Amino acid sequence: MTDEALRELARRAGVATDWRDQTGVHREVSPATLRAILAALGVPALSDPLHAQDGARPAGAPRFVTARIGEPVRLPAAGAQPARVEITFEDGSSTAVTTQTVEGGLLLPGFATPGYHSADLADGPVTIAVAPARCVTFADLNEGRSGWGLSSQIYALRRGGDGGIGDFGGVAALGRAAGALGADALAISPAHALYGADPQRFSPYSPSTRLFYNPLHADPASVLPEDAVREIVASSGLDREMAALEALPQVDWLRATPLKLKLLRAVYQRLRDPAAGLDAARSAFANALTTASPLLRAHATFEVLHAAELALDKAAWDWRSWRPAHRDPDSPEVQAFARNHAGEVEFQIFLQWLTGHSYTQAHRACREAGMKVGLIADLAIGMDSSGSHAWSRQEDVLVGLTIGAPPDYYARDGQNWGLTTFSPRGLAASGFAPFIETLRASLRHVGGIRIDHVMGLNRLWLIPEGASALEGTYVALPSETLFALVALESWRHQAMVIGEDLGTLPHGFREELQQRGIAGMRVLRFERDGDRFIPPRDWDPAATALTTTHDLVPTAGWWAGSDLPEDDRQQQDGRAWDRGLLWDAFSRAGAASGERPAPERTDPVVDAAIRYVAGSPCTLKLIAIEDALGVRDQPNVPGTTTEKPNWRHRLAGDAASLLDGEPVRARLKPLG
Repeated sequence: MTDEALRELARRAGVATDWRDQTGVHREVSPATLRAILAALGVPALSDPLHAQDGARPAGAPRFVTARIGEPVRLPAAGAQPARVEITFEDGSSTAVTTQTVEGGLLLPGFATPGYHSADLADGPVTIAVAPARCVTFADLNEGRSGWGLSSQIYALRRGGDGGIGDFGGVAALGRAAGALGADALAISPAHALYGADPQRFSPYSPSTRLFYNPLHADPASVLPEDAVREIVASSGLDREMAALEALPQVDWLRATPLKLKLLRAVYQRLRDPAAGLDAARSAFANALTTASPLLRAHATFEVLHAAELALDKAAWDWRSWRPAHRDPDSPEVQAFARNHAGEVEFQIFLQWLTGHSYTQAHRACREAGMKVGLIADLAIGMDSSGSHAWSRQEDVLVGLTIGAPPDYYARDGQNWGLTTFSPRGLAASGFAPFIETLRASLRHVGGIRIDHVMGLNRLWLIPEGASALEGTYVALPSETLFALVALESWRHQAMVIGEDLGTLPHGFREELQQRGIAGMRVLRFERDGDRFIPPRDWDPAATALTTTHDLVPTAGWWAGSDLPEDDRQQQDGRAWDRGLLWDAFSRAGAASGERPAPERTDPVVDAAIRYVAGSPCTLKLIAIEDALGVRDQPNVPGTTTEKPNWRHRLAGDAASLLDGEPVRARLKPLG
């Protein structure tokens, strides 16, 4: 195939063949990159262009379509004649409608009710996912009034008995405290499952799977009496080491992970003991075990198998390097392994049951404290290609490609996040089940969701494995279907949706999010036009206003320059200039007065930043807990790993009392 024919094939498959970098320079995508991406998409670069064009389309007619409420629905039924079609609604009721014939299919009248409905055609049923016009918004949940909330990393929250890793008990405690001050939401870091056998992999944005949860955040007291948990800790001899880890300023993942798992195993063993008297909890878990889904059992098997493979070979971290028989989740060898390790598989199911229960209890605590939304979950953009999802559902993912971002002013060489994502062809072939399951897993226990890198619903920067970020390109995704499913699941769960819309965006993308009821993010330091910070009155009312994010240094640290090298005069001078611009913006907006504070005098600046954001028309304002407390520690420094203490900082003080001080309450008061 010629290079021009290859480019034409790529364009037909939704793969961009060129792009412009942050300086406006036009760049051509190499043939090697196009071939690698097309191969991963299941579109082989064949020598016959006509044959290649056919290969760009998924085989077989889709049996799943999406539609918007009230709009006619086009069904795939080539050559069909008008007829009466039986429609079965999601609630089980049914009716018959008359279709119209259109080119290549049939046209149904619009549906009046959202849901997953079914049309019984002559060649079989078709699922019709009918979405509302837009997602549920914060204004919907709060009767049109504005409100505010906090955001926090789960692991950063302290409570006695957490073993050195923050858990949903700490989330519940902070939620109660924030709700008492009038907060409507508490946004938390991703709670996705990581790797129980490898505590070195602790980034919440690099999950093994997004379908299940990180059991290190489980709170045993959510299902057992607190005195029973304390007795288990003491009788297991874990109390001294737990107390030592809880006192550390940062999470020691390598020490705390095995200790926490020891505690959870002791809780499991006590729960399974009929003589322990924990009849209600034991009965609830027995029911959960009986009803465990095949997906959950596959994840549990992966966790046990992953530990076994690592015990044999520390280099066998990626399932693609396992023994051939273990790479296939449906192989007889894997099934035999699961039977031979049934007790360990059951323990993994217990961990998911306990974590889900802890999650639910934390959200309930927030709602009972008066929050209109409660918890807002964070959905990572992808999953690790070495993890549970990629192993158990190999047809779901793009093997051989990773997600990243093109160069911008903050990362001149682009970014490679080392994650994979769903295969568009795999989604179409499965009726978008993996995407729907992922949304439901994130929405199951909460009142809202933040979608990381929401542009991924439209297009993704994909990079061949082993290549640099500069060797990637944009690949289009079935955005209309994905947006419709987000709106439908938002409606079904009555949960609001926030989209992380920072970075390089397609033209008009933010306006599209607004139309779809997805709240974008307006971050104080990014709301700038040259040497002018945009006044808060001009911020988008439909967006969520923030002072900072987990990838930025908190306001106090930014003002103090704690993120800058002391010997870099150019950066220091640039920050001094920016301080002047920001303080001037604060003063013009009435959020501050008087002389600009010195770099080390950060409290007045944090107070002014929150007043500035509070003055915006955004219906929801989210304040990072680091800014609420005026601390300088940055949760994550993008582009770094071990050289920075990413995903390890813990907040000083118990989660239940973090907001007790008068300075903190005064700082948050303008939000209410």
